Amino acid sequence: MKPITLLIVLSFLFMPAVHGVDISETCADKKTFKLHLVSVAKGCKKHQLSLGVGAIPPSDFPKYDLDPILKNRFLVARKVAEQEGVYLKITSGFRSIERQTFLFNRALKRYGSYQEATRWVAPPNVSHHPRGIAIDVNYPDQPESARWLENNGWKFGLCRVFKNEWWHFEPITAPGKKCPPMLKDASDLLK
Repeated sequence: MKPITLLIVLSFLFMPAVHGVDISETCADKKTFKLHLVSVAKGCKKHQLSLGVGAIPPSDFPKYDLDPILKNRFLVARKVAEQEGVYLKITSGFRSIERQTFLFNRALKRYGSYQEATRWVAPPNVSHHPRGIAIDVNYPDQPESARWLENNGWKFGLCRVFKNEWWHFEPITAPGKKCPPMLKDASDLLK
């Protein structure tokens, strides 16, 4: 690559910084759980938790736990909910591929067809649980508490994903951005 071409390419890569465009990161105070927007360049302070800058996309890298930003988002949402008298808990989060396979095979037996099973349990190759970016909240017996998260989760970057699963949430938006419309059910992930 010629030096002038390299210079042009590099100038485009760093253009946002040169022209003062900045990306905001959402941070939460560890004691008060108040949310703050800060420049990504500055980052969250030691007394703050990062909720990230946007949706947390699926990754095919091996996972062994929930994504740390998702953990932070839920922790802050749970603490804010507690301040309002609502109790939230993760009843299922990260699942190994083997566990998701077991659950899907069990759904196949229960519902009798692949099409019906995928409405309730995503196959392991498309489920976001093995990717560490899906949580089930207050399942199976506290839909009222999960409704608080459905109504307020967007503030923390957490959204209910499926119309037929009141308990399933994912980090599919940036904190403070409205959630997209829900999918009909898990079978929509196959489209």
